[in-house]
Amino acid sequence: MEEERENKTLNVKDWIILSTTMIAAVLTILALVWQVPPSSGIVSATFLLMLSFIFFVNSVSSNSKANYETRAGNMPEEQINRFVMFAEYSFGFGFTLVITAFSILGYKYLLGFVGRELYVLFLPIVFLLTTWVIIFIYNCINYSGKALKGLRSLKRNLWTILEIGCLVLIIFDFFEIILIP
Repeated sequence: MEEERENKTLNVKDWIILSTTMIAAVLTILALVWQVPPSSGIVSATFLLMLSFIFFVNSVSSNSKANYETRAGNMPEEQINRFVMFAEYSFGFGFTLVITAFSILGYKYLLGFVGRELYVLFLPIVFLLTTWVIIFIYNCINYSGKALKGLRSLKRNLWTILEIGCLVLIIFDFFEIILIP
């Protein structure tokens, strides 16, 4: 039991480090983007990145709480698992917000640089498709032996739907149906 708690502590510490790294990356990206903003899309990207910052901070806090309670041994394992799950959902949603912000920023920078050429749409499409393929492979590895459980992951499907929604907005923006601020 003690060894099991130590293994969870190590895993939680890894997630704390990863979430902290994402916080630093988001803040760096925000600082750089505002130095040379795209012609449009800065408002949407900033909004998404600022929201992702909150979710990554929450991931660090929740994982730290789980880590502390695991070491202290004062909290039931079920409650510790709730903190870990909350941190996992928070990190995943924050990551989805970063992916959508990157899609918008890349598209808007390329649009401003090249103009309204059809191949400008390739950047967000290829970027998101690559992300989905990597996540699909990760889920296949993670859920190996459990037939299609990775595809039935509610959280991942919800995040993918949000990313698809972002791609649809980018396509609408490209064809000037709806403009991304």
